[in-house]
Amino acid sequence: MLKKILKKVSVIAMGLSIFSLIGCSEMDKEQAADVEKLLQKKYHQEFEVTHIGGRYGTATNDTVTTYVHPKDQKDLVFKAVTTKDGELVSDGYIPSLISKSFNQIITRELSSAGIESETHTVAMEADSSAETNPDISLEEYVKAYKPGYFSGDIIVKEKPDLSPEQFEKALTAAYQAGVNTAYQVTVHVIAEDEYDKCVKKFKEVPYVTSSWFIDYNVVKEFDAVADANGYHFADASATAKDGE
Repeated sequence: MLKKILKKVSVIAMGLSIFSLIGCSEMDKEQAADVEKLLQKKYHQEFEVTHIGGRYGTATNDTVTTYVHPKDQKDLVFKAVTTKDGELVSDGYIPSLISKSFNQIITRELSSAGIESETHTVAMEADSSAETNPDISLEEYVKAYKPGYFSGDIIVKEKPDLSPEQFEKALTAAYQAGVNTAYQVTVHVIAEDEYDKCVKKFKEVPYVTSSWFIDYNVVKEFDAVADANGYHFADASATAKDGE
């Protein structure tokens, strides 16, 4: 029942979003061009806006949210927020680069175990909004911004005998790469016949929430963490099945 309700809400929201863009494409193009120029000025490289999300989406109705990626990296999507007067309020480019670094580590480690995966990671309790160097390393980022911990979502393709124990090496590698900063994730095991569709959409967003998985067959979920106490996990598949 919860899934059906959330799906209806999602469809309605999508319809409203599409409706809101009808008749204002020229405004969208101008705002997209402004965002691209602002980001190019900050990072000295070219960007491309894929679409505009919330328009004037705060209590004071003064901001626009756009979804952006570097021109040469279409799967590195992040959000940028500007004022209606054309000032850059915030952007997630540097955090998206850090997420990419973790994805490369985890994908490599899990691939060696025959597991297909993609990961989104968020640095918690860290503000890197003033950072302008896109070449900053993961180690440099941690030392400069001292995140409290890293939190992520991993999607993996269903396969026989898949178990939480198989993720220990990957999460431990992420923990060590993050200069021994705790790394916690929720692992979402996607049905084999839906994984390709899921991973394609997963790469098109900067992060996901639990409701994002409603349209996919999540056959199992578990939470795992690597920290100073080692590697540990907890099965969460019961919540994945019924949305409870």
